[in-house]
Amino acid sequence: MFGYSAIFLISCFVGIVFALWLLKWLFGRGVNALRRRALMARYDHPEFVASIMDGRIMRGMSMDMVIDVWGDPADLDEIALKTKTKTEMKYDQKGKNRFGTRVHLEDGIVVGWETK
Repeated sequence: MFGYSAIFLISCFVGIVFALWLLKWLFGRGVNALRRRALMARYDHPEFVASIMDGRIMRGMSMDMVIDVWGDPADLDEIALKTKTKTEMKYDQKGKNRFGTRVHLEDGIVVGWETK
């Protein structure tokens, strides 16, 4: 079957793969910790920062927070009324003027969203 040298090589390979996986996992934890600290310094709101880290938006978030969660929108509509500004951020473009997700903001604050 296998000689001692083949078993040694397989063991070394498994050890190297495990070591690389462990380094990647530790590096990922460090990057997440740095991102969390940067978001806390920027927004100083633990609930919103936790939501951003989880990839979720919440009512009350600012437009910048939504961009931190989902990135720049595919399209943006803005209407200025007498007393407020309404903005619609559009994500997940499905066709011409068709989008899977629309985030509704009033005066720069999330008031709701819809996903199709």
